[in-house]
Formats: sequence, C-alpha cells, structure tokens
Amino acid sequence: MHSKLRSLAALLPLGIVASAQAETVAALDPVVVTATRQNQRVNEAIAEVTVIDRQEIDNAGPATTLAELLGRSTGIEFARAGGHGADESVFIRGTNSGHALVLVDGVRIGSATTGATAIQMIPLAQIDHIEVLRGPASALYGSDAIGGVIQIFTRGGSDAPRLAVVAGAGTASTYETSLAHSNRVGELSYAIKAGFDGTQGINAIESPGYPGYNPDKDGYRNNNLSLSANYRLGAKAEVGAGFFNTQTVSRYDAYQWDPNIPPYGAAVNANLNYEMRHRASGIHSFITLAPTANWTSTIRVAQGQDRTESPAATVGDPVSLFKTTQNQFSWQNDIVLPLGTLLAGLEQLEQQVDASQDYALKSRRINSAVLGWNASIDAHAVQLNLRNDDNSQFGQHRTWLAGYGYRITPAWRLATSIGTAFKAPTMNDLYFPNTPGVGAGNPNLRPEESRDAEFSLRYRQGADQFRLTYFHNTIRNLIQWTTDPITYYSTPANVGQARIEGVELSAGTAIGNWLLAANATFQDPKNLDSGEQLPRRAKAFGNVSASYVVGPYKAGIEWKMVGTRYDDPNWQTGMNQVHMGAYALTNLFGEYAVSDGWSLFARVDNLFDKNYDIARSQNVIYGTPGISAFAGIRYTLR
Repeated sequence: MHSKLRSLAALLPLGIVASAQAETVAALDPVVVTATRQNQRVNEAIAEVTVIDRQEIDNAGPATTLAELLGRSTGIEFARAGGHGADESVFIRGTNSGHALVLVDGVRIGSATTGATAIQMIPLAQIDHIEVLRGPASALYGSDAIGGVIQIFTRGGSDAPRLAVVAGAGTASTYETSLAHSNRVGELSYAIKAGFDGTQGINAIESPGYPGYNPDKDGYRNNNLSLSANYRLGAKAEVGAGFFNTQTVSRYDAYQWDPNIPPYGAAVNANLNYEMRHRASGIHSFITLAPTANWTSTIRVAQGQDRTESPAATVGDPVSLFKTTQNQFSWQNDIVLPLGTLLAGLEQLEQQVDASQDYALKSRRINSAVLGWNASIDAHAVQLNLRNDDNSQFGQHRTWLAGYGYRITPAWRLATSIGTAFKAPTMNDLYFPNTPGVGAGNPNLRPEESRDAEFSLRYRQGADQFRLTYFHNTIRNLIQWTTDPITYYSTPANVGQARIEGVELSAGTAIGNWLLAANATFQDPKNLDSGEQLPRRAKAFGNVSASYVVGPYKAGIEWKMVGTRYDDPNWQTGMNQVHMGAYALTNLFGEYAVSDGWSLFARVDNLFDKNYDIARSQNVIYGTPGISAFAGIRYTLR
C-alpha cells in the first residue's frame, strides 16, 4: 500500500465515530428538499444527502473555492487545471463532471455548449447552505443528474434584522470582502448580498516546453450580487423573486496559432496576459398557493445565463464568445393523500446558444412531466418517481427511481434504491461547426444513460452518527470524441461504457469539547472499453477533521487524502498515459469571538507545503497552491 494511503486506512476506525458534518452533530436533522423535491428531515431521506451548512462554509474560509469545499464531502472529488479561478470539475461517486446537475436557488445556470456549470464562479459568501444528493436523480430533475445533484441555496430573508460583514486578506495578495443583510417588514422578507474577492494567484502552467508557457502569476478577481424578496399573501399564498449574478476575470496561460508563418503555421504570443471574462446569473420568480389544506401548488419562472469571452485561438480571428440562456418554467403540485404525499409537475426548459462560432442549430426545447409518491408507514418508507422528458433534438426519454427504507430501531435504519438517469448531448457534441483540421459535432447522438443501485446502513443516536453505503452504477452510450489518425478530424459518437462501484463511509461524534469528523470512499471507476481507471478519479480518498470549541475559542485541523489517479488517456487506445501520485494535505483553522457579534478568524491550507497534482497531461504540468494563509474579521448581527 502506498505510504500516503496507509494514513487513510489508519483513520478508518475514527470514521466509525466521526461525522461528515462535525459542526452540526448535536443539532436536529436539517430539513432538505433535494432528495424528493418535498420537505423532509435529512435522516429520514432514503437517498444519500449531505448538507453543508453556513458554519462549515465559515470554517472553510473565504479563500476556499466551492469545488474545494465540495471535495471535503463524502463521495466527491474535484479537479482544477491551475490555480483559483481556473475551470473546476467535481466528480460524484466517480461519474463525469458533467454528470452532476448544479442548481442555484433551483435555477440551471450552466453552459449548454460544454454541458457543465462553472462552479469556480460561485463565491462561498453568497451561500447559505448546500444540499448534495448522491445517486441517480433524473427521475426528479431530468438531464445531467447521473451522479447526483448539487443544489446551492443563497442567503434568504429572515424574520429579524441580520447583518454579516466579512473582510480579510492572505498570501498571494488574496482578499475578500462581503456583506449580507436580511430582514422582515410586515409580510415582506428580503435579503441583499454583495461582495468582491480576488488573488494574484500562482503560475497556472509549470511546463517550460509547452507552447503557452509563461512564468507569470495567473490570478482572478470576482464581484457578486444577489437579491431576494418574499411576500406572504395571507395564510394560503406567497410570492417571491430572486436575482443572482457573479462576474469573474481570470488570467490563464495560452498561445495563439498563426497560420501565416511558413511552412505550416506556428504557435505565437505565449507572453500575452490572457484573460477570460465569465458571467453567470440567474433570476426567478414564483407564486405558491394552497387551494386546500392538503394541496400546495407552486408556479416558478426562471432564467439562467452563462457567458464567457476570451481571446481567439487563431491570430486574426474575432474574440471567442459563448453564451447560454436557459429559460425555465415549472408547475409543481404537492398533494397530501390518506397515505403519503403525491408530487405532480410539468416543466419546460428552453436552451439558447449565442456564440462567435456558427452553430447549425442554436436552440432546443425540453418539455417534461414528473410524478412522485413518498410515504412513511410505521417503520417503512417508500419513494417512487417517474419522469418523461421530450427533447426537441432526440425525442422522449423516461427515467424512474424506486426506494425503500426500514427503521430497525430508533437509532438504526436501512435504505436501498435503484434508478435510471441520463445526460443529453451538449450543443458542442451535436452541432459544433465543421472546422478544417478540428472536426464537427454529430446531430445523431443519443443521450448517455445509466442505471444505479445502492444500499445503506445508518446509525444516529444523539451526537453519534454512522453511515455505510454500497453503490453500483453502470453507464452506457457515453459520448466520446474520436479522432481519425490520418486526417486528425474529430467527431463524437456514443461509444463509451463505464462501471463504477464502491463503498462510502461517514460517521461522527462529539467528545467533550471535541467535534470529530471523517469520511472515506473506496471505489472502482472503470472504463469498460479500455479497462482503465477513469481519468482524474481515485480508487480511495477521504477526509478527517477535529475541532475544539471552548468559550470564545475554536480551533480545528483537517486532513485530506487522495489516492493514485491518472490523466490524459491516449486518443487512439484509451490507455492512461499520465500517472498522478497519491497525496495528503493538512489544513488548520481557528476563530476567536472578540465580543458580541465580532470575531477574528484565520486559516492555513497545505500546512506542510506539499507538491501534488490534481490535473496533468503529457505536455502540461498544472500548478497547485503551496502553503497559503488567510485571516480576517467577521461581524454578525442576529
């Protein structure tokens, strides 16, 4: 066993007595909606759900990115090609990054061209809490939810005045300032959140032989704003609206191709300070009515946008621009039956692409219907979901989920489920313009499909928690871009298959003033065509934390361990080419409450300045942050 993985194995006994949410082990189970689209206690959910609350976000510190935070949760890995501000990916239970559906206040804000959401854009200061649903969820949410759903809830209104102000700075000229205010005036509750942050960053690419090598600092800057308001129209109705916007300017290392340099063209302009301008936004409004005591109906209208602009890859070409607009409509009805609760809804999603590239088709529409039934019968729990998505590009696609839970004792529970999920081809996969020497999309692609089964054993008694989950996911019709070895012309096809099975462990306890937390995932993420381990995914990874709270003081330590991974599979054989070794990181955090409402906080990441890889190719070594520190002051009025 690799020496760095021995530490992971040695910490498994602690996993039997530690929890994935150390700060909340003694609190009541939070109410979640992501697992069923209806309110339920997280410990009563049949599905595997993790809640990352505001306290955990504060512990992570403003300099932490969303993907880094998610990567400390059970079953989730992350990758990034460079420092903060570079594109980030998350892998839920070994599935592809595009197999995680990301919602912000229920709104899709991802890119229809890449099929992913730029989670590096979403600042932690805007987030109230996050619900992570692991496992197939297309029967609830449609396309993309093969691995699960990451639903981000921004800070909402409150019943009393609240104010939170944070300011801090750290190494690499990192800075962050944010303000959040909420209140209620009569029947109106509202919230305002704003902030800006940035960093000088690190050198994104450390390979002198790469044509785009430039030994400079590649940082970013971000500003963000969100607004929300809800108004109660008596006891049976409520209306509301919200707006979210985040804008980032990120520097990166690259080069341009000049076709006019004989004899075949040449790579030039590696010394330029390339910048990508990225904006993600969402706006929504809703009305909730209760026509009867047993029937609640909610109509929701939303729009999400993702816009990127960067220098063109070829000298003389115009700027590279990609913009996705997603118009969303949903009508959900929750009906209390004599036995259980019925979910019935209709949805419509319109995706529109505007780009500097000339796509043959720039829009598509998906009309959907969803049904669900959730019931608790003595010690038994049942969840059934069925959904039909009618896509204007490839037609109808049906998904389903069946789950069952059993309460053995008040402390012990069993849960099992089986379901299907899918991912629609992206607009790049389908309609990328025919480009000489590059390739073109394939309008005949079918959706990627999966079938997932899981079984879990759970324990909760007071502050003590424990979960053991086995999962097995088979994915077929994976879309892969294949390249002709003579012409180097590429086009996508449904040729891939993958099987991922594994075990998740998480648990927790409070011992005196100590809060302990640990989770570990052991999986086999395999490409069935090549027999290779899926790129950037480890067979073993985990996290352990311990925090001590006494009076106004709080201090904690975290360990993150990741096993061996591979990257950059050969474009002809699919065989892994680049080995990325196992690594372990140690982080520290602390906070001191100076007086009522005022506190000082600090955090040190990668305490021992480890050198490690989270993304790499044969030609490119991407930089990763060394030891870094951040400190600041926080004021909270409640």
